[in-house]
Amino acid sequence: MSQALWVIIPAAGVGQRMLSDCPKQYLSLAGETILDRTIEVFLTHPCIAGVVVGLGANDAYWPGSKWYNNPGVKTYLGGAERSDTVQKGLQLLRLMSVGVECHVLVHDAARPLLSHTALSRIIKHDSAQGALLAMPSKDTVKQQVDVRSVEPTPNVKSTLDRRHIWLAQTPQKFPLGALLNALGQAHMDGKQVTDECSAMELQGWQPDLVMGENSNIKVTLPEDLVIAEALFSHFLNSKAH
Repeated sequence: MSQALWVIIPAAGVGQRMLSDCPKQYLSLAGETILDRTIEVFLTHPCIAGVVVGLGANDAYWPGSKWYNNPGVKTYLGGAERSDTVQKGLQLLRLMSVGVECHVLVHDAARPLLSHTALSRIIKHDSAQGALLAMPSKDTVKQQVDVRSVEPTPNVKSTLDRRHIWLAQTPQKFPLGALLNALGQAHMDGKQVTDECSAMELQGWQPDLVMGENSNIKVTLPEDLVIAEALFSHFLNSKAH
């Protein structure tokens, strides 16, 4: 890939499931915030043009970021939902004269352990349908009877064939204009999309599944932070030796 890519990092959420006093992206991971470590993955990669970060309206933590005054990082006011924040990030890139045909990456703020190897893999992957990092399921997957059931304990409806099940990760890569249109259409249609691929699927796209890494975890629950700390320590020790 000859053209450097821009990255959108939606970081306007509060991460309620972490049960913490601050948004999860500002929790400490080995002495730095999760968000700072996530941004660093991209700014230290030679194929990245820059990063745009969508922040919450009352974000008092960003001024303390080590990237606060970095010219490679632009910030903007995010929206109520992840998809809103990504949509605003795409609109900002258009204002910055990034072309509609240019591919952009979208990455979770709380995935700080993305490796350059996996990042390079999706950057170099060429597909007219877009792409996302993902991992094939290792577990047996059960489908619940009815998600609207009032029963206190969910019941199993069936066992899904895990050979067809992949667990989505980020970054996800799509042409700027196509993704902007897909998110806008999903919003107008009242469709809830939990990642960029979901929006593109609604438009009939079939994005490529690019092999991710088990270590590319998303910090969502308190125990995830413990796992992330252990993985980060392991990576540091591996480099030292």
